Amino acid sequence: MISRKILNLLVMFLCLTSPLIADIYEMSEKNTVIEYPDIDDNHSLRKDIVNRVSRIFTPEVTIFVISMIPIFELRGAIPLGINHFKLNPLLVFFICIAGNMVPVFIILLFLDILTKILFRVPILRRFLEYLFQRTRRKNETIEMYEEMGLVAFVAIPLPITGAWTGSLAAYLFGLKFWKSVFFIFVGVIIAGIVVTILSLLGWLGAIIALTVLLVLFLRKAVKIKSS
Repeated sequence: MISRKILNLLVMFLCLTSPLIADIYEMSEKNTVIEYPDIDDNHSLRKDIVNRVSRIFTPEVTIFVISMIPIFELRGAIPLGINHFKLNPLLVFFICIAGNMVPVFIILLFLDILTKILFRVPILRRFLEYLFQRTRRKNETIEMYEEMGLVAFVAIPLPITGAWTGSLAAYLFGLKFWKSVFFIFVGVIIAGIVVTILSLLGWLGAIIALTVLLVLFLRKAVKIKSS
């Protein structure tokens, strides 16, 4: 249990401190593929995804695509666009908002049909049942406050939150389609504002993110110790 909590906080830290990661990217030229040493580290998957996407698309399309990917969403795409590609922050903000909203429509419209198909495969059925149970268990705020809880959940730019998980939770709790889309959109805008400000602050934003990480880590540690 403790190791899983620590892992979640580690991933959270990587996403919150994306401005620092993006600063490292500055050693390469714009629109070029970034070369990294052949080492096995925690950032290798993230780097590989960025390299592959940036090899194919322009910076604007790259951050749009990155913002649709669940391990990134806009919390990873906005720092990449501002700190690495040096794009206009306002342009980056709107592109990443649009990209982050694409999976919302797909999940809310087609998850029911897709679930019925995947449930026919036993191993996928067990995985989806685990995923759905975990999502319900981790989203008491949405279940209690419904739409406003959905806004609050999506608005916090952490790995365990965001448009992907918020859409899944909205589907599982039976929230209405257009209401879900609207309130997820509001949450995405708030998250985008937070990440944009942190990205523009540079090192100060990283310090703020680190402070948030430490507070959450201590809170989790106290909760684990008392349970």
